[in-house]
Amino acid sequence: MTSEIIYVNEKSEIPLSGVDFIGVIDRGTNVIEVKPLTLCNLNCKYCFVSAGDYTTNFIVDPNFLLSKIKDIIKIKGNYKIEIHFAPYGEILLYPGLIDLIKELWNIEGVEVISLQTNGLLLNEEIIKKLEKYKVTRINISLNSLNQKKAMFLSNCEKYNVKSLLKSILLLLKTQIDVLIAPVWFPGENDKDIEDIIKFVLNLRNKGFSQKEIQIGIQKYLIYKTGRRLKKIRPKSWDYFYKQLSVMEKKFGIKLKLGPRDFGIHKREIGASLNIQKNDHVRLKIISKGRWKREFIGKLNDNFGIKVLLNKPILHPEHLIGNYIETKIIKANYKDNILTASFSI
Repeated sequence: MTSEIIYVNEKSEIPLSGVDFIGVIDRGTNVIEVKPLTLCNLNCKYCFVSAGDYTTNFIVDPNFLLSKIKDIIKIKGNYKIEIHFAPYGEILLYPGLIDLIKELWNIEGVEVISLQTNGLLLNEEIIKKLEKYKVTRINISLNSLNQKKAMFLSNCEKYNVKSLLKSILLLLKTQIDVLIAPVWFPGENDKDIEDIIKFVLNLRNKGFSQKEIQIGIQKYLIYKTGRRLKKIRPKSWDYFYKQLSVMEKKFGIKLKLGPRDFGIHKREIGASLNIQKNDHVRLKIISKGRWKREFIGKLNDNFGIKVLLNKPILHPEHLIGNYIETKIIKANYKDNILTASFSI
């Protein structure tokens, strides 16, 4: 599927805070979450943000991101900062990744640089680059060691489990820590989760430490704008943690990971807005969003907002540049992610 690509820089007027799918997210901790693009090489059946299927994609200029990150760190304090690349897409498709990593290490207080990836684009050359520029940890999405099951879940006939496992072993020979992060789909990949646990334990038995190879099992979540597996219903958080406890006892491994396991702690939030749900806000439409009914609005130079139309319009470009009255339908105060609605 071909799609339009919008390049986000200072001239674009698109702010880097407030919108969930691009820019920088500050959740009031020492971790700064960076989302530099929306492109993805997969179209996973379970993706909660429907990555790989957007009509419009975004790539953010690395210098623009760098400037924003520096501003946030000034407020948080120049110590024990983690930069975590967690895009609504695949980070290894980001052309500015290596250059941005190099510059991030020049910022006082940055101690950890981590990234999330499906791992399929990893190879010896890329791994050497990531090691050269001192990436601290790589989180890899791997839901099954079974080739057919992995192909099914990722909706990709070219998914190669053997190649991905080879990349994991190559990473373990570097200074980069690895966290395997499978999503548990109850009734679908129960055995596969146990196989991955055994895989991790086998690596630890070969001499790799708990820090070098971790496993972080994720709960299957469903969102309105995401894709979902047919006939698979998410379980409650209580059930999820009870099952983790059962597997912890069965395999003698820690599976319930929390902020302390990664050195995450509360810290000053970079900036905040006094906006609440159901407020009416006047804003300027700056850009199209990922979907036909989605746009990016601008509250001020620092904050953008996702705007959803009640129905698609024939010529969306006609809305760009206009000021409109919107209603706030979501205001997440923990990370200042905002969503508004606009009725045509």
